Amino acid sequence: MSQPSLTKPQRRALRELGALAYDRELSAELAKVESEFARWRSGSIDAFELESVIHRFHQGPARKLHSRYCGGELDLLFQVAAALFHGALTERDVPPDLLPVIEPRLAFFRANYDCAEDARSRP
Repeated sequence: MSQPSLTKPQRRALRELGALAYDRELSAELAKVESEFARWRSGSIDAFELESVIHRFHQGPARKLHSRYCGGELDLLFQVAAALFHGALTERDVPPDLLPVIEPRLAFFRANYDCAEDARSRP
């Protein structure tokens, strides 16, 4: 898939969308960790179990999300298309001039991945 030429404002918008998606996905994962802190404070789990939760978060979801959004593995268009496919972004988040540019990559995800299967494997 060829890389379309993007304007400077489009590249900036893609970076902002990537940051928004990262924030949303990371926040969802941190909310899960936060609930474990509440269990620890109530005495339902001990400090060692909480430490284990934190370790699993760091080694799993945090690492995966950092790699996805900061690792440079995917170009910005793929990053945003993946976030749209995963549901971290909606089409309303995307400026109208970017939707046609992102659509071929989003079509790739739709054609190659089962959305229900993908949701089960997300961090």
